[in-house]
Amino acid sequence: MAEKKQKRPVEAISGLYGAIPHAVMDGNAFKGASYPTKSLLFELMRQHSGKNNGHLQLSFSWLQGRGWKSRDVIQRARAELIQRGLLIQTRQGGLNIGASRYAVTWLKISNFVGLEIQGKDYHPGAWGFMDTLPIAKQNAPTSPPNGKGNTRSRYSPLPPAGTGEALAVP
Repeated sequence: MAEKKQKRPVEAISGLYGAIPHAVMDGNAFKGASYPTKSLLFELMRQHSGKNNGHLQLSFSWLQGRGWKSRDVIQRARAELIQRGLLIQTRQGGLNIGASRYAVTWLKISNFVGLEIQGKDYHPGAWGFMDTLPIAKQNAPTSPPNGKGNTRSRYSPLPPAGTGEALAVP
């Protein structure tokens, strides 16, 4: 008797792919992240094979081949991923020991060999603990080109520069 062939869904993917759950993408940790941070997360997921979480790396040489040009942007995006709980560093890298290693926090780590953390130290789901979206950083007030004038907002309760009068807020 012949075996029945199962029909593949029309949208089936052949080959490897990086999956980020909707719960993560809809969470505040991801939604409030900067665009370079999200891009770096996608680059990190490109390395994930299904069994190497914790052994992912963000070396400049690898990222440079993927189109990244600035070490500073990479470092800021990496720091933001860690701050938001989307990424955890599992091994410190350095000269003659290789690149630092990382794990995404929505997946379990199946192989702790060669890592500086243990199973008891790793708790998946850290991305879910960010309660609110962060407040955008405000730029410092700048002086007008000639160095004179009022640099305060028209809604400031402080008096305009050079006057003793309070500013009326409309």
